[in-house]
Amino acid sequence: MTDTGHNSLPRNVLITGAGAGMGLAFARQFAANGDRVALLEKDQARALQAAKELSHTGAEALPIAGDVTDEASVAGGFAAVIESFGSVDILINNAGISCNVPTESLTLARWNEAIAVNQTGVFLAAREFARRHQSGRPGVIINVSSMYGQIAAPERLAYCASKSAVSMMTKALAIEWADRGIRVNAVAPGYIDTPFLRALADEGRLSLEQIKGRTPQGRLGTADEIAELVVFLASEKNQFMTGQVVTSDGGWSAYGYYEEHAE
Repeated sequence: MTDTGHNSLPRNVLITGAGAGMGLAFARQFAANGDRVALLEKDQARALQAAKELSHTGAEALPIAGDVTDEASVAGGFAAVIESFGSVDILINNAGISCNVPTESLTLARWNEAIAVNQTGVFLAAREFARRHQSGRPGVIINVSSMYGQIAAPERLAYCASKSAVSMMTKALAIEWADRGIRVNAVAPGYIDTPFLRALADEGRLSLEQIKGRTPQGRLGTADEIAELVVFLASEKNQFMTGQVVTSDGGWSAYGYYEEHAE
């Protein structure tokens, strides 16, 4: 992996939803740069397995069983990191779920779940970060939004609504906490090749070939590409950027032209 964010001293990074997919890629990249990583994951077995993998590379990795929708669980997760590492310098709000269903079939329970994980979880973790932030110490929050927080898609009302909220929360928190030395930015990935996306394809809920065909670059993104972007945004080389949502989607959201290909 490319070292895009090497720092002179190891930092303490808390990543939510870090047991698989992009969250695990983030953990690997920060660990490769010499940072300590804490993996907050609802699935305890996944957290343990991820921490074990990282430990085998010589990294300091702390598995934490936690639920981002539960206020006490989030506070407990931060307390565990601070007890082990001394501080939380970087928070990566990665935990999220999809919600792909026609709106007239969208139940209140499903709506509430999407909002709780994708939006409220970001609020709870960010608030806890600020409450425990040490004065005079740089702090970084990176939120994982989505290109569908920037552009709309049918049958994804709760997902689009929650991810667009994450993008606006990023801006609001950035200006509120700028004078405290906390930078807040977000990434907005497009379709990324993860086990989760592959599972959706296997269930027939989307077509990977159609997605690739619609994407100007003609491919899916990789978790490692998003991880390198996240590590750069969190690095000491990027001190003046805050309140920004950086889209990485192979040109998907920029493309608005329909071309009918001849047979």
